[in-house]
Amino acid sequence: MKRSFLFSILLMFLVGCESNSSPQLDIIPVQFLFSGDSSEIAIQDMFYAEDYSSLSFKDHPHLNANFSTETDELTIYADKDFSGYTSLSFLYKNKRYDLPIKVIERKYITFNYVPDPDVKNVCVFGNFNFWLRNQLMMKKNDDGKFSITIPFEPGQYEYLFAVDGQEILDPSNPVSVPNGLGGFNSPLKVLPGFSGTRPFITPESYTSENELQLKFHILPHDYKEKIEQKDIIALVDNHRLSSSRINVSDKLVTLSLPKELARTNRRIRLTWTCNVTTSNLVEVILENGSPAANGGDFKWQDAIMYSLMVDRFYNADPSNDNPILNAKLADRVNFRGGDLQGVTQKLDEGYFNELGVNTLWILPIIKNTPKPFLETPPPHRMFSGYHGYWPISGREVDPHYGTNDDAHTMITVAHKRDLKVLMDYVSNHVHQEHPYYQKHPEWFGQYELSDGRKNLRLFDEYRLTTWFESYLPSFDYPNAPEAIDTMVADAIWWLRNYNIDGFRHDAVKHVPSVFWRALTHEIRKEFPSKDVFQIGETFGDHSLIHSYVNKGQLSAQFNFNLYWPARYAFAMDESSFAGLAAEMERVVDIYGQNHLMANLMDSHDQPRYPAYLEHDLDWGDNAQEVGWHTNIQIDDPLTYEKIEMYMTYLMTIPGPPVIYYGNEVGMTGAADPDNRRQMDWTVNKRQKELRKYVSTMTALRSEHPALRYGDYSTVRADEQVYAYLRSDFNERILTVIHRKNSPDKVFITLPEELEIERLECLNDAIQIEKNASKKNSFNIQTGAYSGYVFKVVRRES
Repeated sequence: MKRSFLFSILLMFLVGCESNSSPQLDIIPVQFLFSGDSSEIAIQDMFYAEDYSSLSFKDHPHLNANFSTETDELTIYADKDFSGYTSLSFLYKNKRYDLPIKVIERKYITFNYVPDPDVKNVCVFGNFNFWLRNQLMMKKNDDGKFSITIPFEPGQYEYLFAVDGQEILDPSNPVSVPNGLGGFNSPLKVLPGFSGTRPFITPESYTSENELQLKFHILPHDYKEKIEQKDIIALVDNHRLSSSRINVSDKLVTLSLPKELARTNRRIRLTWTCNVTTSNLVEVILENGSPAANGGDFKWQDAIMYSLMVDRFYNADPSNDNPILNAKLADRVNFRGGDLQGVTQKLDEGYFNELGVNTLWILPIIKNTPKPFLETPPPHRMFSGYHGYWPISGREVDPHYGTNDDAHTMITVAHKRDLKVLMDYVSNHVHQEHPYYQKHPEWFGQYELSDGRKNLRLFDEYRLTTWFESYLPSFDYPNAPEAIDTMVADAIWWLRNYNIDGFRHDAVKHVPSVFWRALTHEIRKEFPSKDVFQIGETFGDHSLIHSYVNKGQLSAQFNFNLYWPARYAFAMDESSFAGLAAEMERVVDIYGQNHLMANLMDSHDQPRYPAYLEHDLDWGDNAQEVGWHTNIQIDDPLTYEKIEMYMTYLMTIPGPPVIYYGNEVGMTGAADPDNRRQMDWTVNKRQKELRKYVSTMTALRSEHPALRYGDYSTVRADEQVYAYLRSDFNERILTVIHRKNSPDKVFITLPEELEIERLECLNDAIQIEKNASKKNSFNIQTGAYSGYVFKVVRRES
């Protein structure tokens, strides 16, 4: 008892850590503010609790914090002359914690448009304002030119002008990029104030004899001043580490933690900051006193997902096929016979285990209308609910897929096979035949607008109430608390009765945060010891996507803002990887090194990647119409090489990878519904080789913790090569992507501060030469359209 008391005092002195009686808080994510501006933060989005009334915040020299006990919201104002990382101390139930904050200095960008004489109104809109037209109106100057100045944080953006209602590219911008919808946008790149490469902190080694010592390299890059201890911020869980436990010398930062403190599971975060720039924020997951490695408890960073549409995957029970009989309904949008028994059969056969995935994302299985409906906008085609997104029930499985018992069996078998199961949950809308709409039309948004328009697919203007179709009423949750309670209760029912492991949430940005907070609060309350994973789908800028990713709402979203530049860079030989590398760094900066933002090559909502590789699709095409009129197939053998190249990338970057059914055998197709063909089970030799390569890459990700928990740093990104390092305390892994149509010798130089003996290729046998004239430089003999993963073997001192 005496030792326990002294240890509690020691922890409070060293890091302010809670004693055994202290409330255990979530690891609070970094909060982002802007210089000279204020932000409102829902405390529930910081950490879960039933009561926040005891919360109070300490004074800070550069931040002004005000907490409202009435709304449980924190308002923070950042001084206009302050930027960088800091922390804000607060008390909760009489215990002290530290809230990590990054204050960003924004840049002001001026847009100009020279009009024809009769132009009356011009506005700019883009992913920086949710594509809202008529919000950022440009002012006409005395010289007749329209202009507007807007603040931006550093990053890459896309935009258009609306000139008297007509959308156009910026005439003064010679560059355009595909928007993924068959058109183009004007790009904008906003650079940070520090023009060079900022310092980078990366793990070096650790010891755990008398205490746990974590040693990090700090690579100064283009920062020429001295790295000082006072500019180092280290957190153990939610507590600042005492400066007496931080040592800086000779480009090394050492953190010292008592063994008793490190013995439990902890999260370490470390950064360096000054008034000019900041380093990365490096993260270390501690398990049982050591940095996380293989063999620990499953974490969602370990997930390798497989996404499948039940109707299109495998038909094991023809008795439930029951396609719709309607001459106007094309076969490709009818029910095709896939069922839950088919998924179970493939589980029993070991298909998913052999492929190396450990998480199934099953598209919606809830009962849909058995009737076909005409698409409201032109060309008015007939569709069915084969995909699962037209629900008419909250708790019943669609009979085309099987029964509720079949769903239970499939999930049970998956768990026996060590696979997690994510259920696709549709909370934005129901079908008009759903009892919720039939009995409670007041729960839903208005279809007829007051100005005479239909509230149909006004995705930006009426983001939270617009209908996707005239027969798919959208919930109006802020004005219907009963609807929130009902839909939350349905989700909890599936968790409780079917033991699913989480949800993929559809159309997240069209559902207000009040619903997500209600759902997540109930999940935390009902399942306090279960790590329920929730991942959402949002197309938009990072501010919109990130607003849903926190402790009070969703665990993650799909990483579409990385997917767009990745798809383009890998498909276009003349493009540079530099834009992709910059976006990768931004994603890590925003969501953290150990983020759960899932990465894709394809999805059920996007054209399949091989269609662009084969030039069956151009970036400006209406991909949906092409799919209806063209029989897209793979004709070029190099396409399989390019898929393997992309898979090398997908399995080695931060964030869980997603394999969309058929990726592993090179299925192609245009947009919906052509990207939802029947799974190809009659594969040829080259497709089998591709599937084997995918298995090799999933195995590498599972075997190497640096690929799941490690930091990220770009080594090279140009017109031919994309190379990057992933590092943790277990290892360093180098990935080299070579996008060229012929073999070549690739020159790679790694940071000179690292002590490197050699490179060992993990996924191929290739020639590697060490350059004797330059430290840590290597010549790598690469094949055409190839990807390689290397273990970086350190030089022993």
